[in-house]
Amino acid sequence: MKRILVISGDLLPYPGFPTTGAGLRAWGIGKGLETKGHEVVLAMPRSSAQKLGPPPQELLPVLYTYQELETFIIQHDPDIIIFGHWILANFLPERLEIPLVIDFHGPLLLETQFQANPAVDKLKREKILALRNADFFTCAGEKQRYYFQAWLMMAGFDLRQDLIASIPVSLSPDLPKHQSQGEPVFVYGGIFLPWQDPVLGLHTLIECLEHKQKGLLKFFGGKHPVLAVPTGKFEELRDYLQRSPRVQMQPLIPRDQLIQEYCQAHVAIDLMQRNAERELAFTTRTVEYLWCGLPVIYNNYAELSSYISDYNAGWTLDPGDTLALRRVIEEIIEQPAAVAERSHNAQRLVRERLTWDRTIDPLDAFCRNPVKPQKAPPYLA
Repeated sequence: MKRILVISGDLLPYPGFPTTGAGLRAWGIGKGLETKGHEVVLAMPRSSAQKLGPPPQELLPVLYTYQELETFIIQHDPDIIIFGHWILANFLPERLEIPLVIDFHGPLLLETQFQANPAVDKLKREKILALRNADFFTCAGEKQRYYFQAWLMMAGFDLRQDLIASIPVSLSPDLPKHQSQGEPVFVYGGIFLPWQDPVLGLHTLIECLEHKQKGLLKFFGGKHPVLAVPTGKFEELRDYLQRSPRVQMQPLIPRDQLIQEYCQAHVAIDLMQRNAERELAFTTRTVEYLWCGLPVIYNNYAELSSYISDYNAGWTLDPGDTLALRRVIEEIIEQPAAVAERSHNAQRLVRERLTWDRTIDPLDAFCRNPVKPQKAPPYLA
């Protein structure tokens, strides 16, 4: 068994902390490796933790700074390093003897384009150079694997070698108990991000709830707790939602509290307009909804869509089809037994397909027998 250092670029769900999709992804990777007998240390940026107040004393050994990342690694003396973000690899010395894995949580450069960030061209070059520091790669789905293979070729890797594995977003095999009651409660949760557009779906939901005079939306969301990321359409959306008596606006809260809220709700709505980033995304928040026993109103174009439809664990729709969405909302309000069946199916889906002990095998195999691949010169235009 190996000593593995998982270094997240974002907040991890330690007790009392909020988290993000990237943080949950890194957590799932680390916890999955623990189930295979490895000793795992899960680290996160000191600067991120400090923005929420003085960090607890017991967490200080797992907090790093970018400037002292090499020293932090030496102190922990790992057999394997796993980065939850390729940018972290640019803070390493050129020659690193410890095997390095980069987990691609999502298509960062696509996200950067949606932020209208002028640094996109600079980041392309930095990404190619960062990838050359790694020996193995993981990502959150088959669609992403095809996307990232092109980047590996540009970085000089020979794809005749099996260098990148798909590991779906995964959570604990110890699923929480779902126990909803009363009028239907819908939830929407997550960080406000400019490449996400849930406006039409949420407007339609509120119109239906107000027309029926039944049901409630609990909206858990806010700006990124650490990074200054543009919020896209969310400020205007929040103003709209706050005016409805059928909406409860909630701030970002620690993950353990959020899970309690989810487990008492009935349905999650996670319907986003289609774009290149959303097509590639294997959405962490959606897996978390399912894990809590929430059937999800979801899009019909992402990789996770087929999981949901195959298990009847929610409803997969064209995000622009408001008529179909209205029918689904009416079914949810009028047919609680159908919702309960889908709730059961949601947790069955996670239990059978999306727990970290089931999905981690490709990365476990590399960690047990790490091999440094041969590289050709990179393609740098």
